Amino acid sequence: MKTTYRIREPYCSIFMKCAAEFDNSSPVKPEGFMKKMKQNTGMAGKSFGLTDEYGLERKNPVIVALGDSVTAGHFEGLFTPDALNKLADIFAALQSGAPKEEIAAKVEEMGGMPILEITDARESYIEKFRDMLIDKYELTSVSVINAGIAGDMLPSMIERADRDVIRYDPDLILINGSLNWNDDLMGDAGVYKDLLKSFVQRLKKETTADIILLTPNGDLPNTMFAAPGQGVPEPTTEARVKVIREIAEEEQVCLADVRAVWDKAKEAGCPWEELLANRINHPSVEGHEVYAKVLMKLFED
Repeated sequence: MKTTYRIREPYCSIFMKCAAEFDNSSPVKPEGFMKKMKQNTGMAGKSFGLTDEYGLERKNPVIVALGDSVTAGHFEGLFTPDALNKLADIFAALQSGAPKEEIAAKVEEMGGMPILEITDARESYIEKFRDMLIDKYELTSVSVINAGIAGDMLPSMIERADRDVIRYDPDLILINGSLNWNDDLMGDAGVYKDLLKSFVQRLKKETTADIILLTPNGDLPNTMFAAPGQGVPEPTTEARVKVIREIAEEEQVCLADVRAVWDKAKEAGCPWEELLANRINHPSVEGHEVYAKVLMKLFED
């Protein structure tokens, strides 16, 4: 399915102007990855003595993007009554404390998880970022592994790191995993910081990749499953944005501060409702382009 949501004017122009004028303050650049992109010309290197540590042809640079539905490329909702009813049954089973096996059987019985959102991975920021890298480094291919999974949270991203990140021996790792955190179930920003910091330290030990931490796009209260007559809590994302900035500085890894552009856009008169395809936390196509532009700021000479 293809996303059709587009930001209206004048908001789109204001938003893109904020992205163009954004001055990335990250003191750390992905120097190792940049060097590989410059040196790799796509030619067979073995004949010229250009091999890796195993004596093999030098591989194309590899990027792994770890994240949630934004990284996976989810956009506006498809909230049909049938899909919502099915999802309500699943959530009821979860809240009742039913065993995972019972919930899995229920999902299988109804034919899999209901389709609630348009997924258009072609428009995800990681694909736009790859295209921009190819424009900048025209002599090399670059491989991208999109390890974004909708609904995922940092703890389970860490659990799947061996399978989805480390085994690919990446040259660049992007981590964008702060939107789905639940303070009530998982703990406050301090708990989040401990998890993310230890994960970054692990990746630094177990890979040679440059690491980029991304702050998330703007998000709004999630009204999708709000019970009638009950208030909807405000997102606590801003506290995790602060943590991500702190860890980038403390661990000396790259920072792509996407949230700073969204904040500037709001100050310039862009309501976040206008920038979100699902009115909650999924940026529009233009929002994904902003992600890619912020990432490319790290590659400016």
